[in-house]
Amino acid sequence: MNSRSLLALFLPLFAACGGAFLKPLPAYYEAANVDHPKFPRSRFITGVGISTASPGEADERSKAQVSTQISAQLQSETSSFQQCTSKTGDTTENVVSKVSVRSNFDRADLIRIVEQERQGDTFYSFAALDRVATDRELAAGTTADLSRFTAAAESARRARAEQDTGLFSAAAAEAAHLRPKLDSTFIVRRAVAGRAAEEAEYLQLRNELLALLEQAKAHRVVGVVLKSSGTGRLADYTVNAVKRLGLRPDTAPCDKRSAKDLNDATQLEVQPEENCVEGSLGERCEVVVRLTALACAGGTSGAGTVAMVRGIHPSDRDKARKSAWDKVTPQAIEVAVREALKSAIQIGE
Repeated sequence: MNSRSLLALFLPLFAACGGAFLKPLPAYYEAANVDHPKFPRSRFITGVGISTASPGEADERSKAQVSTQISAQLQSETSSFQQCTSKTGDTTENVVSKVSVRSNFDRADLIRIVEQERQGDTFYSFAALDRVATDRELAAGTTADLSRFTAAAESARRARAEQDTGLFSAAAAEAAHLRPKLDSTFIVRRAVAGRAAEEAEYLQLRNELLALLEQAKAHRVVGVVLKSSGTGRLADYTVNAVKRLGLRPDTAPCDKRSAKDLNDATQLEVQPEENCVEGSLGERCEVVVRLTALACAGGTSGAGTVAMVRGIHPSDRDKARKSAWDKVTPQAIEVAVREALKSAIQIGE
């Protein structure tokens, strides 16, 4: 037997015993800048997983690599998405501070293991996510919401032009409810496949709605009407809460306003309820504050309540009363004011 025949005989034995004659890995397993011939990065997001424990662990790590790349891209796309501006007439409204988006990629089921390799005791896995197919799946998941948003936003736009406060508030509220999910989906689609064809139209309508909300809010006036004396601080707390919401307070009820001002006016009634009795522990006073908001043009209303607080003193009712009212804090009033107004006026959460 010649030397060539002997070499041919022993080479398989060396390979079978884990010797040095291992098939080299394809370059795309080890070099980040090398594309898989069947899964180029222009069409796929890919990841490599390595494990000395099992092929399954390598698979999971390769999928995690794909998800990590998308997550990193989401941060950049979210920042870009928030820089959008809206222009209405001669006024440019920067909406960065008004657009808060949380995005995450939750379609790991679309990541496929397309190739596996082994070298000795080490397992390699190659995962791929089809950009176009994934974008199609994401788009299908929000088709109905996008249609509802478009209808609601366009209805709000018409209602604002016609000064129909009730319809504007209801339509804007529905659009605002849908917006966070749509914003998030468009950002994920950017991260996976670039900007979607329908994104530009959505952004234009979304930003116009945000500008209309700001305009409506700037013209809003809230008439704070105290129905009984309660405590002097109650009126101050309520007025300050309205101001912190970016609205303009005054003290005029709806029936004292001119017809031309009704569309942008809301009446906020503040009704304190106080009950003081002598109990087994002495003088006891209980206080509840109820707030009711009513759009002066009609159509929308809302309510908020400061839950019951109690003050007790062994013998002095005035001190018991003061103890109870001291527990009606500016923070509690602000929460109740927001709760009452958010249904009567589209002010957001």
